[in-house]
This record gives sequence, C-alpha cells and structure tokens, in this order.
Amino acid sequence: MASGTLPVVSDPRLLESIRQYGKFDSSACYQCGTCTISCELVSDSITFPRKSIRQALFGLRAPLLASLEPWICEDCGDCSIACPRQAEPRISMATLRRFLAAQYDWTGMASRLLTSRAWYLGSLLFVGLLVIGLILCYHLWYVGLSFSQLSTPLGLEHMFPLMTYYTVTVILLPVLLLFSRIFRIWRLTMGERGIPVSIYVRELWTYIRESATYSLLHRCPEHQRWRGHWMLAAGTTIMLAIKLFGLRWFQTDNLYPLYHPQRWLGYLAAALILYGVGGILWGRYRAQREIYKETHFPDLVLPVLLLLTVVTGLVAHASRYLGFGLTCHFVYGVHVIFATPMLVVEMAFGKWAHMVYRPLAVYFQAVKDRAKQRAVSVRERVTYAA
Repeated sequence: MASGTLPVVSDPRLLESIRQYGKFDSSACYQCGTCTISCELVSDSITFPRKSIRQALFGLRAPLLASLEPWICEDCGDCSIACPRQAEPRISMATLRRFLAAQYDWTGMASRLLTSRAWYLGSLLFVGLLVIGLILCYHLWYVGLSFSQLSTPLGLEHMFPLMTYYTVTVILLPVLLLFSRIFRIWRLTMGERGIPVSIYVRELWTYIRESATYSLLHRCPEHQRWRGHWMLAAGTTIMLAIKLFGLRWFQTDNLYPLYHPQRWLGYLAAALILYGVGGILWGRYRAQREIYKETHFPDLVLPVLLLLTVVTGLVAHASRYLGFGLTCHFVYGVHVIFATPMLVVEMAFGKWAHMVYRPLAVYFQAVKDRAKQRAVSVRERVTYAA
C-alpha cells in the first residue's frame, strides 16, 4: 500500500442492505462493461452503471455513499437492453437510488417507507385519517355544526383563511425536510474535497438549468419520455407556486369567466400533470418498454396520488361553477384528503424527492469537474514555471 493512503474498507453487509430496497442481481453480472458502453450519458468522469454496481458488490459503502452516479443515471433502460447476461442493471441502479435516498434521510422514515409496503401504505393512511379528523373537528367545533348539519351547503369561503395556513404548512414542512438533507448529501459526496466556494457559485446555473430543462433526460433516446416528465414537473411546480403564493386569489367562491388567468392557469397546471401522469401509468400498465418492465411499489404512489388530487380538484371546481354546492364541499374535502398525504409523505420521503436529488447530483458533478480542471491548470502552470 502506498505511503499516505488509507486502506479500502469492505462492508460484507452492504449488498444485503441494498437488497432491502429492491432487486439487485449480482450473480448474473460478470462486469463486461457493455452497460457502460451503451449509455449515452457516460463521460470521462461518469462511468455508470458498472462502477456503482462494482462498489456495491465489493462492499464499498463509503465510495458508494459518496457517488453521484446513481442520480445522474436517467433510468432509460438502454443498459438492460444491451446487457448480454440480462442482469438488468437499470433495475439495480433504481434500487441503489432508493438505498441512497434512505441514507440521506436523517429522520429514518425514508428507510422504513422504502423497505416496507405496510409502512408506506400505513403512513399514507394515517395522514389521510388525520386529515379526516381535522375536517370533522373544524366543522363540529370551530364552525359549530352538528352531525346532521354536515350535509348543509356552506360554500367554501368560511374555511379559506385557515386553509391558507394549512396549505402553506403541508407544503413547507416536506420541503424543509427535503432541503435539510442537502447538507448531508454535500458532506457525503463533496465535503472532503476542499473545493473553493467560488466554483460552487460559478456552477450554480447548472442546478437551475437542469431543474428547469431536464437536459440529461433529453439526451436519452426516448424524447417522448422527456416531454412527459418535463410537463409533469412543470405542472406540479405551477400548482405548488399557486398554493404557496396565490392561494387567496386562486381559492375563492368568486366565479370568473373562462379567459380569466385564475382559471386558465389552473387548467394549464392540471393538463400538464394529467399528461405526465397518464403517460407514466399507461406505460407501466402496458409494461412493453424496458423502463416499465418492473414496477416497484413507490413508483406508483406519486402518479396515482397526483391523478386523484387533480381529478378531485377539477370535480370540485366544476361542481362550484355548476352550482352544486354540497357536492363541491364534499369533493373538496376528498381533494384535501388525497393531497395532504401526497405532500407530507411522498414529497418528503418518496420518489418526488428525486426531483431535487437529480439536479443536485448534476450540479455537484459539474463542480467536481470544474475543480478538477482548475487543479490540472494550476499544475500545468507550475510545471511550466519550473
């Protein structure tokens, strides 16, 4: 061993830990490298999926936790199609992403949810029942209705002030939990590199650009998949922005004409989400393309909850404009019951978090590459001066 280097520590339990999060076929892979050669996103500094799979097979926990490559992988499935042993590296990479997401979470909830369907369903059900309890308490004690009066049309105006605070809370809570992990991700992947802050600032545009455009996914062969994911991300972003910054304007008993921005902005967000969710669910139902041949339970939670949230929101909206006050009232309650678990559980601990982790990985990798180029340039100048 060279002087000044640290020994490589192998964890024999790593592979077992990873397999708690899904399928990871280590016996079929004989490390031929075909998967890496076939990937359009591989570069001089990024060589997945072979490298990540080797780290898992050899028990290299620390290098795997420090790796950004599982997140830069866009799950297109070309590697599994090219694999001569049908080792399904795409599925192994998806399992690694779930494993890493659990390691980033300091609360421990992600690990429980991503390894147990009972925990996942139980958490969604618990939050949904809690919302039902809050709705009943609000109407029975805060508004002062009796059980027999719950079927009385009230409109929605009476609940808007409190709903504003409620909505902001159920959005900001998971967002804060999600972004609280960024320091842990940075410490695992970048913390010991001593990279100047100026490089982070210089490459910040990379994060913004990747979050807005999904440029890496666009480089994958199936552009239709990129379009669906981009529209889904755009729709959810518009809807979250409306809920956070324009809820008092958007959530009202006032009836507006069709051309009013309050209506067409909501329709636009709903259409974008439905297009993206419809493509995902239809693809997983048919299961003909490589990326949809195996569906893990968390893969369905987000699109199904988004679909139910959007549909109930549209039905409540239509009921209000058609004058069906009681129907609107009840459907709006169902809408909140679906939306809250989606935000509190799925955004904080589920696949929604990938919308943050992927651009962050691309950003950190750009910082690494920039720092490496700078170091090479400094060495060349020193060598030339000498």
